[in-house]
Amino acid sequence: MNFLGILIGIVIFFLIILIHEFGHFIVAKLCKMRVQEFAIGMGPRILKKQVGETLYCLKALPIGGSVQLGEDEESDDPRSFRNCPVWMRMLVIAAGAFMNFVLGFIFCLIYVLASTNIATNTVNGFYDGSVSSSFLQRGDIIREINGMSIFTTTDISFQLSNTVSRDQGAQYYSYDFVVERDGQLIRLDGVRFASRAYAQMLADYNELKSGSEEYSGFAELITEYYNAENDTFTDSFNALKDDPENAAFCTAVEQITEKYKQDYPQEKNSLFLDFYVRPGEKNIGTVLSATCATFVSDARLIWISLLNLLSGTYGLNELSGPIGVVQSVGTVAAIGFDSLMLLAALIAINVGIVNLLPIPAMDGARLVFLIIEAIRRKPIKAEHEGMVHFVGIMALMVLMLVVTINDIIRIFSGG
Repeated sequence: MNFLGILIGIVIFFLIILIHEFGHFIVAKLCKMRVQEFAIGMGPRILKKQVGETLYCLKALPIGGSVQLGEDEESDDPRSFRNCPVWMRMLVIAAGAFMNFVLGFIFCLIYVLASTNIATNTVNGFYDGSVSSSFLQRGDIIREINGMSIFTTTDISFQLSNTVSRDQGAQYYSYDFVVERDGQLIRLDGVRFASRAYAQMLADYNELKSGSEEYSGFAELITEYYNAENDTFTDSFNALKDDPENAAFCTAVEQITEKYKQDYPQEKNSLFLDFYVRPGEKNIGTVLSATCATFVSDARLIWISLLNLLSGTYGLNELSGPIGVVQSVGTVAAIGFDSLMLLAALIAINVGIVNLLPIPAMDGARLVFLIIEAIRRKPIKAEHEGMVHFVGIMALMVLMLVVTINDIIRIFSGG
């Protein structure tokens, strides 16, 4: 990753944090609350400037930010956070995540505009070695895969790659689809996709046959000659080998199957996505529709990932902190501007969702305390709430240290 990639990653991460804190800040100002400090980063101050009652500062560690409103302090000042109406405080706390969602939507819009075409969920054709073509048809609109509604092509890739649907040793992945065909919803159970190694073997055989006219009389599929499930050649193939004139063809088939046997054991739930989707026309309606679909899809994928993290599907070593985020952004920036915008949208939406979780020190936990206060019609003591958030901050600092170490290890190990 070059210096420009690192710089782009830092700028995007900085912008996402800045817009989050600006959300808290601007709503607090609109509500006439006293804002003590507006800070980007954590740790010691590098730059600071007092403007009126508010201290604006940049801190050393670019891993967060804060707007100091005196949330955990009792005060006689009628403009202090705790002396403002509950609904007003709720607006201020929720504004940070809301601004992240707005920024995420803008990134989604830029991604759609920057893309050459608007990708649809309509099957437009099949690649060589396709297996799903026995179930899907050109023109099918994919609506569901294994019970998950499909909004974007990202949903298709995610569901097919993150749902283990292959028995050990099997050559195919199997999924349940719902497609729209000729205006009717049709359920297709057991739609099959070949493993990458198996699909490559089929394609290599097709290339072998098409590459020489003298091979045109042999079987259309290599499965007529080789049974991958039990790793044996068929009687038809053995009969071919008995004829010396077929020696070159038989040797080529054996080389293809040998390559397959070497590649297959290394696969980890890696299917061959053997169809491609139809590009859509760009106009105001399709751009807005694709932007909304991308936003909803990203938010749902983040939520699914959080649930997988809680269930143990993902380990702590798979989390990334600011260093990992910057590295990822820098890497994706080299791929293309549209891919960069898609990742930026994912990060911005992720920050918004995570901040709304009811975790001490997060905005979500503060909203929980405010909801309790609204129900009780009595605030929880500032020192009690402050202690809860202090424990949360300490826990988050430990977590940040762990993921930062993981990020550094991944960088130096090439992971």
